[in-house]
Amino acid sequence: MFVEPVALDVVPAYARIAQSVVDIVLKRIGRRASDVDKTLAGSFRQMERRQPALAAFVAYELSELSSQPLQSVAYRLSMVVFAAFEEAFGPRVGRVELGDINRALSRLVADSELRSEWVPGNTYSEDAIAVGQPALVACLRAEVERGVSSQPDLQWDNLDRFYESLLAIVVVMTNAVVPQGQPDDNLTQLTSSN
Repeated sequence: MFVEPVALDVVPAYARIAQSVVDIVLKRIGRRASDVDKTLAGSFRQMERRQPALAAFVAYELSELSSQPLQSVAYRLSMVVFAAFEEAFGPRVGRVELGDINRALSRLVADSELRSEWVPGNTYSEDAIAVGQPALVACLRAEVERGVSSQPDLQWDNLDRFYESLLAIVVVMTNAVVPQGQPDDNLTQLTSSN
């Protein structure tokens, strides 16, 4: 049996996003442009209130993308991730700080380095994250594929860096979920500020 070293934590069952949650979020976002814009804007405002460091990180990462169509796809992906965690866990998601995001990014880099030493060829932390959050990662992959097929002339390679940031968001939000019935200081801050 081959055991591959990784730098990412196993996703606990209490922090896993169910497919039914992803389906609810996608249905809520809708497909018509006017519905999508309104729903995504509302999700971002909610992110700004509940997760200000995460909102600032997402805004910065979006500003680094080279074109508006890529920004739109990345924005939608970010809001799908945030909305899925909000739908599934609500106040059980503790407040994420910038240091948490930076640690998640560092762990993704370390994970990639570990994998490249032990496994020949390309390996991706995305696959490890998909084991813990299969419904969410499958949704993100499908959304990217849908974007590529609808606008094949875009420079999709420019989305790669943002996708890494998106994986860091999945990791940090997963780590922020508190088991049901367990007290957490961040939860008190979040529920009292709403």
